[in-house]
Formats: sequence, C-alpha cells, structure tokens
Amino acid sequence: MKKIYLLRHAKAEKEAKSDLKRDLNLKGKEDIKKLCLKLKAYNIAFDLIVSSPATRASKTAKKVAEFLSYAEDKIHFEQSIYEANASELFSYVKGLNDELNSILLVGHNPSLCELAELLSDICINSFPTSSMLALEFDVTSFKDIKEHSGKILFFECVKNIN
Repeated sequence: MKKIYLLRHAKAEKEAKSDLKRDLNLKGKEDIKKLCLKLKAYNIAFDLIVSSPATRASKTAKKVAEFLSYAEDKIHFEQSIYEANASELFSYVKGLNDELNSILLVGHNPSLCELAELLSDICINSFPTSSMLALEFDVTSFKDIKEHSGKILFFECVKNIN
C-alpha cells in the first residue's frame, strides 16, 4: 500500500516582491496550527515530505513537519512542483522511490486540485489553503498508480475545523 497526502500551502500575503517569496500571513499561520491539531487524530507519519520551494509552501511544510516530529532537514524542496501542472505532478509521484510508503506533497492550486481529481474519484471545486487530502493506493510501486484509483482516507479543510 502507498499513501499520498496532498497539502495546499497555508494562506499567504497578497503582495510581495515576487510570487515565489510570498510569506504566510497571520491567518495562514493560525490555520496551519488548526489543521495540525486535527491531523493528530489520524496518527500520520510520512516517509518523505516534498514541497514547492515557494516561501508559503516551504513554511507550511516546515510547520507540519515540526508538529509531527518529522526532521525538518529531511524535507525535500522540489523546484519543479512550484509551477507543475497535474500531469507533471502525477509523473513526479510515479517516479518516487518504492522504499517510501507514505509521502506528503505540499504545493499550489490549481495543480493540487486537478491532481486530487486525477488520482481519485473526488470532484471538488477548489482545494482551499491549509487543506489536506489523504489517499491510499493498493499498489506496491508508485509507478503502478493509475488514474482515479486512490481510496480517499480523509479530506480536511481548515474551514470545516472548529
């Protein structure tokens, strides 16, 4: 079994010198804490965290890693995730090392929303900030993952967390 967790970065400031450098805003910092507290109930552990290098994504990945006691220096920042479309993200996932069983991918819309729909039967209009989708695949190799084959374990939207 392989598990893929998709996490959209927390809310970011509207303006910055560049899109890549947009930092988390106060609401984003609060939301990611809320999400992390909710995730505690799922007893999640990742073999690998892969994040876009954009400031808002990397800080989100670091916050989740810290909360789940995952070594921050083991987060892999992948430049290609920053502007990847769903098809490119799917190819990236299919190329993951099969020694891994559970990965967290921290990225951006619209590609995360499209990837969620490509990997599972979920149909969503948006993938809100600070939201996580957990999928499980009945395969032993990431390269064997097929479109729409993911079983949804949960979809936590911070908007729905009290």
